[in-house]
Amino acid sequence: MQGLAFNVLLAVVWALFAGEVSLRELVVGAGLGFALLALFPRALGTGGYVRRVGAGLGFLGFFLRELTVANVQVALFALRPRPPLRPMIVAVPLRVRGDGPLTMLTAVITLMPGTVAMGFSADRRVLYAHAIGTPNVGAAHEAILAVEDRLLRVLDLPTHRLGRASACGRCAGQA
Repeated sequence: MQGLAFNVLLAVVWALFAGEVSLRELVVGAGLGFALLALFPRALGTGGYVRRVGAGLGFLGFFLRELTVANVQVALFALRPRPPLRPMIVAVPLRVRGDGPLTMLTAVITLMPGTVAMGFSADRRVLYAHAIGTPNVGAAHEAILAVEDRLLRVLDLPTHRLGRASACGRCAGQA
């Protein structure tokens, strides 16, 4: 049985045992069911589901933290009489593939103040983004790659960077 379906079944069973099928009881049942699935992932065959849900919650926390920090930075830039903005356009090689993951990546990047996804290369392997408030091109790259790393964990895909710890060769001269 799939992990999500099993979790929903456990939530419904909990609500029925509680004697009240309400949103509150379903949420409590889903939480208890997830805890059960996380305790016995090998026996229940739910390791992938537990990993993706944990990564999704981690991604949500990461995004909210980054969103808050970026909003504070942009507010501080706006309050300065002469903000030290260094606008730049960066090209970031991507590992994510497919319309859904690429759309999610660009939406998250664009939602964070200071960065705007501009588009992709023809082969959709390079993202072009506009960034302000980062000290250099490498920092802008790392910020986008951190979002991509978290997204790859949610999608349960390999997250190794294939030797891309620094800025790509095309952008290195822009720093």
